[in-house]
Amino acid sequence: MVSKSKNIPSFLKAYGLSGTTFRKQVIELFNGEGTALTQKELEDKLPDETDRVTLYRTLKLFTEKGILHKIVIDDNIQKYKLAGSFKRKDHAHFYCLNCHKLFCMPQLEIDPTQLPPGFEYYSARLVVEGVCNKCEKKL
Repeated sequence: MVSKSKNIPSFLKAYGLSGTTFRKQVIELFNGEGTALTQKELEDKLPDETDRVTLYRTLKLFTEKGILHKIVIDDNIQKYKLAGSFKRKDHAHFYCLNCHKLFCMPQLEIDPTQLPPGFEYYSARLVVEGVCNKCEKKL
């Protein structure tokens, strides 16, 4: 998470990127615990004149640079989340079915030594679905 808006230009510079107004707007939308957004949710929160192609390219660039994680929830939902201090792309995520927040769960690791002999591990995607602790208290 980027702590304050004024830190966003230096945050982007650390990744070798210029701090354009649009890039700063996109990063600002991801601040907050559990904040993961679809491209459509981002489009809805950005100014009306936002170009979809520019947003697509920005998300792709941020994902390639390791700023964002792209998490595939199912065939229809892909969310993006700030990578934060945990940079590995192949860690588990918890998706709350009630509030739709996404939480990184680096404590759940894939053990590549458990693969059958001759299998080679490249990456993994794991999404645990359920109800987060805040939503559970409301039920």
